Amino acid sequence: MLLYKQISQTLQEKIHRGDYLSGEKLPSVRAIGREHAVSLTTAQLAYRELEKMQLIYAVPKSGYFVIPDKSEALLPKVVNYIQKPVHIEQWNPTIDFLRVEEREGVTSLSCAVPNIDTKTLEPLWQEMNMVSRRKNRLMLEYDSLQGLAALREQIHNISDHKPLITADDIVTTTSGHQSLSLAIQACTQGADVVAVESPAFPGLLQTLYGLGRKIIEIPTDPQTGIDLDRVQEAFERWPVKAVIVTPTCNNPMGCSMPDIHKQRLLELTTQHGAAIIENDILAGLAYDYPRPSTIKSLDNEGRVILCSSFSKTIAPGTRTGWIVPGKYKEKVMHLKYLSHCSGEIFMQQVMANFLRDGHYFPHLRHMRQHYSELQCQYRELVESHFPPMTRISRPQGGFSLWVEHPPVDSRKLLEVLKRNKVIVLTGDHFSTSNCFANHLRINYALPLIPRRRNGIKILGETLKLASL
Repeated sequence: MLLYKQISQTLQEKIHRGDYLSGEKLPSVRAIGREHAVSLTTAQLAYRELEKMQLIYAVPKSGYFVIPDKSEALLPKVVNYIQKPVHIEQWNPTIDFLRVEEREGVTSLSCAVPNIDTKTLEPLWQEMNMVSRRKNRLMLEYDSLQGLAALREQIHNISDHKPLITADDIVTTTSGHQSLSLAIQACTQGADVVAVESPAFPGLLQTLYGLGRKIIEIPTDPQTGIDLDRVQEAFERWPVKAVIVTPTCNNPMGCSMPDIHKQRLLELTTQHGAAIIENDILAGLAYDYPRPSTIKSLDNEGRVILCSSFSKTIAPGTRTGWIVPGKYKEKVMHLKYLSHCSGEIFMQQVMANFLRDGHYFPHLRHMRQHYSELQCQYRELVESHFPPMTRISRPQGGFSLWVEHPPVDSRKLLEVLKRNKVIVLTGDHFSTSNCFANHLRINYALPLIPRRRNGIKILGETLKLASL
C-alpha cells in the first residue's frame, strides 16, 4: 500500500474511533509530516484521500476539519413510482424563475452556474486576448458545419473513449443544451416516448416540452442513479425510443452510476432497439480520479449519443459544446444545418488553444478540490439552519445539493423568500408530477460570502416557520 494511503487509513481509523470528534480541527499538514516522517506532499495526499471519502473538509487558511456526523442528515428518499408517458405542460414556472434571476440585489441559491472567479482561468483570458490581437480573418468567416477541426481534435484528446472514435466523429455545438436538443431530434420524433431520470434538471424538461415529446419519469437513487428495474419495466410496457441519463454527477442529485449499471443500461437499450442520450457535461467535476468512464466508451454500435460542453466545467460564456452522435451523425449534421448552420469560430479557437496548451486538467483538479470543500461547508450550513428531518444528498461531483425538507405551505415559503430577495429552485421544476413538492436544489459552486450565508439562513428559518 502506498505510504499516503497508509497514513489516510490510520487517520480514518482515528476518526471512526472518536479520537477526532465531529467538526474538530485536525493536525496541520506539517504536523502530520513530522509525526509520520514523510514529506508535505505525502501528508497532503493523505488528507486529499480523506476528502474523497468525505470524512474531512478544508477551510482556506484554517486547515482541515472532521465533517459533522452525516447520520444527522439522511439521503433524500427515492420516489418509488412509475408513471405513464405524459406531455410536459410547464413552462411558466421556469420563465418566472429566469425573470427573477435578472433582478439586481437578489440572492439566488439554485442557479447551476460554476465559479468563474478562479486563477486557473487566467490562461483563458490570455487566450482570448491573443486570438483577438492576431486579427485572423478566419474568426469572421463562416464555421464549417462540423465545427472547427482544431477544437474537435483537442476534444478527442481529452475524451475517455478514444479507441472508439476519432475527431471526425465529433460535431461542435453552441452549448450542452443544443447538443441535447440535436440528440433528441436525431433519434426520436413527434410524440415519441423518452425515458428520463426523476428528478430531471429543468433544462432537459423544457427541451422535451419544446420538441413535443412524451416523457416517462424513472425513479433515481441519490447514490447509484437511475433505477434500471424501472427502466426495464418502462421498455416492457411502452414504446420507449430513447433513455436520457447523466451517469456521472447527475443534476440535481450529484450521484454517479456504477460501471455495472452502465453496462446493464446499454444492454437494455440494445435489446429494445432504443438509443441512449448521455449527458456528460458535469463528469469532469467528479471527485474520484480518474473520472468515471462514459457509457459511450462501452458502445460498439454507435447507439449512444454523447453530449457535453464547457459550460459547467469552465464557464457558460464559452458557448462551446459538442456531440458524439455515433450512427446518428448524418441526422445531427442536417439538424445543425437547419437550426443555425454555422457556429461562432472565435471561442472555438480560444478553447482549442486552452486545451492544447494544457490548462484544462489543472483547472479541473483545482475546481474539484474547491467544490468538494464547498460542499462540506454548505451541507453543514443547511444542517444547522434547516428543520429537523431534512435530508441532503451527498454528491459525488458537480456542485448541486438536492434537499428534501418537511412539507411546507409553499405559498407562504415563496412569499417570505420574495420579501427577503432570496430565490431557490423548488422541486416542481424537476418533474411533471407532484412528487418533489418538498424538495429544492442548492448550488454550492460559489463561495459562502455573508450574503449567501444569510440567504441559506433565511431559507432554513422560513422552512421552519412554513412547516408549522
